[in-house]
Order: sequence, then C-alpha cells, then structure tokens
Amino acid sequence: MPTPEHVLGPLRASADPDAKVLVLLAEAGADLQKPHVPEFAFEVETADIAQAIANELSCLGLGFDVDLYAPAPEDANPNHWVVAKRTMVLDLPVVMELSAQFEALAVKHHVSYDGWGAEIVE
Repeated sequence: MPTPEHVLGPLRASADPDAKVLVLLAEAGADLQKPHVPEFAFEVETADIAQAIANELSCLGLGFDVDLYAPAPEDANPNHWVVAKRTMVLDLPVVMELSAQFEALAVKHHVSYDGWGAEIVE
C-alpha cells in the first residue's frame, strides 16, 4: 500500500531535506507507515577516526548496528565509511533529530556526514 496522502501532504510542504528524501521514497512506492532500515553514513579519512565514530554511535544507546568499511585497494576514494542502521518507521521529526545528532558528531570529528537512505518497503 502506498503512503497515504495525509502522511505525504505535510512532507511535501516541508523544505527540510529529510522530508524531501521521505517524499522521494514514497513516490518510488515506499509505505512510510511501515518500518524501514535507513542507513546513516559518515565518510571518514582514517580507520582510527572511523572506529571512534563507531564507538560513539554505539554508546548513544539508540539501537543502531554500526558497520565500518575500509576503502578497496582499487577505489579512487581512499576514505573509510561508517554506516549506522536500525529498523524504524521513517517519521520526519525522528529522522530530523537523528540527522542533527549525526551532523554534530561529524563536526566534532571533522568528517563528512553523508546523509541517509533506505530501501523501499511497500
């Protein structure tokens, strides 16, 4: 079942970037009332910083699974990735709060918060 209009209407009216992502997911067929597994990503220069961010994400007590990805030898981008994910309903206020927390964490560690995405759940 697609996302109902009473959920989509306020998202379409919002200028927030997270709302725009939710609208795109819904327009692609996601039912935003169902749980999804969003992935929140950080691009990090070193393995030590990646581990520090992973440790901090684990300590937040938000129930995220955290994965670390080292650059592949053939990859032109030498950066590491930290990806936090958990099953949740994609509620705009919750996603906005998480984005703000993750942006602050990125600033603290002088890395890039790359945002989030999720596979479509119909």
